[in-house]
Amino acid sequence: MPVHTTPDGCGLHYDIVGEGPAMVLTPGGREGRLVLAPLVAELSKHFRVLTWDRRNTGESDLYFDPTRSEQAIWSEDLVGLVRALDFGPAIIAGGSAGCRVSLNTVLRDPAIARCMVLWSASGGAYGSQFLGFSYHVPYIIAAQRGGMAAVAETPFFAERLAANPANVDYLATFDPAEFIATMKFWNESFYPREGEPLAGIEGDLSSIHMPTLIFEGNDDIHPAEASFGLAVAIPDAKLTHSPWSGEEFMGILTGREPGSVFDLYPRLVPQIMQFTQKLPA
Repeated sequence: MPVHTTPDGCGLHYDIVGEGPAMVLTPGGREGRLVLAPLVAELSKHFRVLTWDRRNTGESDLYFDPTRSEQAIWSEDLVGLVRALDFGPAIIAGGSAGCRVSLNTVLRDPAIARCMVLWSASGGAYGSQFLGFSYHVPYIIAAQRGGMAAVAETPFFAERLAANPANVDYLATFDPAEFIATMKFWNESFYPREGEPLAGIEGDLSSIHMPTLIFEGNDDIHPAEASFGLAVAIPDAKLTHSPWSGEEFMGILTGREPGSVFDLYPRLVPQIMQFTQKLPA
């Protein structure tokens, strides 16, 4: 399995499958690339698809830095990965956290992108609070309660250690006070800010000038105002209807309905194909 090593020594696991125009997919949440398998199976019939595990997700290395936001780290890493693989200019795509990573990456280095395809834009007061809490607070409490041993026992970090045993020593020896400071600092990216439609965006969205397809948000975490605000902010954006309902998404997210929200993603493919087929060669 291919691994890209960042300048500061972190290993990022990635896959490339399919043939055709280059497309980069970033997962949502703090999930690894494998959750995108249903979408990749469809898109790889038409595109050469790069999927990757960000730091602290999937099989990639853990990394905590109280001086840089995790959103900035992920976008720096994706720029470095695309350039190291000579994979651009590519279609930069993703939903939820993948939407944030895509936007921050293009803001950092627009030359690596032909266009963007974005869905499940996170924002609004409730959505921002929900993400900030779920990404950080349980682990702050665990570290305060029982140090890094307690953090390692949380379901999220237990999965990270099982997926990459090299992470065991890194987590066990990390200073709990520095870990808590990092989680608190990273949480600040999800403070709702007046006039900013999305959580976790680090740059001026109006500076993005490339074709951009945005699927409307319609659930509690990805509200309509976030996607609408995003479409207004990006000059060349096209807003289109979501292929699933907010009730359907929230039913799966809350466990009221079976399955994974990532199983909905293949429904995006027809509109993605229509959009990309109109791009300049």
